[in-house]
Amino acid sequence: MRPKRPVTATVMALSVVAFVIAVASLAKKIANYNENELPARAYFSPVVDEHFVFGLNEVKFSEETSENDQVYVNVSFGDESLRIRETIPNELDFLPDLRRYEDWLRVYRFVLVKGMSGKDAMQGILDDTLDDRLVIVVRTPPPGTDHRTWGEVWNNGWMFDLYELKESGEIVHERLAYPSKRRGNEPPKEGELLEGTWQYDAAMTSIPPVSRPKPQFDNDASLEFGWDFMLAGVAGVVFALAAAFFFAPKRVTEEDLKTQAG
Repeated sequence: MRPKRPVTATVMALSVVAFVIAVASLAKKIANYNENELPARAYFSPVVDEHFVFGLNEVKFSEETSENDQVYVNVSFGDESLRIRETIPNELDFLPDLRRYEDWLRVYRFVLVKGMSGKDAMQGILDDTLDDRLVIVVRTPPPGTDHRTWGEVWNNGWMFDLYELKESGEIVHERLAYPSKRRGNEPPKEGELLEGTWQYDAAMTSIPPVSRPKPQFDNDASLEFGWDFMLAGVAGVVFALAAAFFFAPKRVTEEDLKTQAG
C-alpha cells in the first residue's frame, strides 16, 4: 500500500498552481510583445528582369566591359544612373537575366510590414497592393581573396553597398560592413549592418544561409520576463522534488520486518 503523504501532495498541488500562473503570465507577455513591441519586418521578392518599371520610372540594367576587361553593370533609373563595378568574376554568362550576377549583386522589391505573414506580404508585392520599395544589394569581398574558396569563408571582411531606388526618382546609397561578433550587451560598431533593420535583412537575404551570423537575440520577448520566469522554474523544481518523495516506496522498519515474519 502506498503511504499517505498529505504534506507532499499539498506541495505538489501548490507547485502546479504556481507553475500554471507563471506560464499564463509569460504567455500574456509574449503575446503582448509580439503584437505591440515587435518592429516592422522586411520581406523581399527578388527581381531578375533587366528592364522594368518602378513607380513612374523605368529601370534598365546593362553590362559594359572596359579596355582592361573590367566588367561594370550600368543602371538607369529615370534621370539617375549607376555604374557598379563587378566584385566577383561572373561564371553564369549563360543566364539571360540578372541571375548571372547573383554571386555579388541582387535586386529586391521589399515591404516593411507589421502583423502580417510572409506569404501575405509576398502576395501583396506581386499584386502591387502594398507600398513596396526597391533596393540593389552589392557584396564586395576583401581585396585579393579567392571568392571560390577561403574568400567565401572570410565574411568578416565583406562590405555591402545598398542602393535604394525611390519612387521619387532618387537613389540613396549606404555602404555597411558585415557585422562583427559582439559579446553580451556590447553595442554594435558604427558602419556595420545592424540586426533588426531592413538593411541587415537585405544583405543577409543576398548571401547563403551558412554565411549569416548567429542572431544576437537582444530584441525579443524574453527581455520582458521577470518574476514569472523565476516562479515557473522554481515551481518546476519543487514539483519534481515533491513528486520524488510522494512516489518513493515506504521505508521498511524493524517492526515491519517482525510483522511480516510473524
